[in-house]
Amino acid sequence: MKKETMPQTIPAPHRGGHVLHLQAQETLGTADIRASVKRPSTVDEDTWIASQSKVIFEEAVRVVSFISDICTERTCPCMSAGEKVHYHWADETTAVPELLPAPQYMRRLVEWADAKLLDQDLLPLDGSPMPPELRPVLSQILRRVFRVYAHAYVHHFQLIHDSGAEAHLNCNFKHFLFFVLEFNLVTMDEMLPLDGLIRKFAGDLIQ
Repeated sequence: MKKETMPQTIPAPHRGGHVLHLQAQETLGTADIRASVKRPSTVDEDTWIASQSKVIFEEAVRVVSFISDICTERTCPCMSAGEKVHYHWADETTAVPELLPAPQYMRRLVEWADAKLLDQDLLPLDGSPMPPELRPVLSQILRRVFRVYAHAYVHHFQLIHDSGAEAHLNCNFKHFLFFVLEFNLVTMDEMLPLDGLIRKFAGDLIQ
């Protein structure tokens, strides 16, 4: 997603009834997104999941970059998806999960996930078999990637729409969504903040 100049008006803090993201409709190239996540018969499933996870992470990084002008420590003092959903950061170096401002949380996420995806013990480049911890780690990365989308849709959708970037956001989120549903990498319970939007985009895939 190419970064564009965002409007300078800062929206009022999110309130629980604010569901503008449910109006999301515009999308670029949606016809092939669902088919694009399916594993080709010539590719090993773990290899496919790893390669697609990298692409989806890179798309989320572009979303983080895009909203960086409007998502500040002043507008978003905690990483959240509405008044009642707050995300705490934890990793191997964190003794106690931390409630961070949204931009700081997303910076930590990008650095942490990037290090994981560059780890050749997790993602070997020499043709060695993928380790058994691959899917749990990728699932954890993708669960946190969802939080980026949840925050963007719930707290910044109006400005994203007004800037003309709604189609890009929807396209990237659908790529993420169809992929994690195809391979059961993130559960619906973990994506409840966007439940209505997910059912709008992929209702027939949800049991």
